[in-house]
Amino acid sequence: MGGTSCTDLIDLIHSRDREFITELKSIIEQIVRRWNWLDRDSVDDIAQDCFLKLYRNLEEGRFEGRSSFKTYIYIIVKRTCIDYYRADRTSRTTDLEKVDLADDTLSPDIALIRNEERSTAARVLMSLPRECRRLWRIIFFGKRNYRQAAEMLGLKEGTVKRKMWECRQNARELASSFEK
Repeated sequence: MGGTSCTDLIDLIHSRDREFITELKSIIEQIVRRWNWLDRDSVDDIAQDCFLKLYRNLEEGRFEGRSSFKTYIYIIVKRTCIDYYRADRTSRTTDLEKVDLADDTLSPDIALIRNEERSTAARVLMSLPRECRRLWRIIFFGKRNYRQAAEMLGLKEGTVKRKMWECRQNARELASSFEK
């Protein structure tokens, strides 16, 4: 990898050079793990984001070769991990089953209905595809708008809006199937 130009690196990616891509993925995952991301889904998500950012930067000619390519990868992974830490810190959630009702004077019937609604919402959320759960975590629990989510994910704002619309449709279908 040392001394290789942006064009050569892009060519290796475009040609789907297995050895190069495997080595690149291994380097990225090792760095992610050093940042204490241990659960497989998080490592995969961060590694994929890093790979896309790296590819975009190479296509835009941002790698100038002033540092080694591995150092360049490290910087991208480090910044991406920091972004994930920030998002994770702002999106702490509470177990839906442990949330108390706001009004203790509710009738037992209403309390039962609310508990069932909470249970259904939790089942729907956990049944959504990983990408949808991630978008919901970033936008709703992380309290980010579409623009901020798009920047964080390296997507266009319109793409994030479309994906959220699809996720909502998916959630509606799941909710109606759970209610039957």
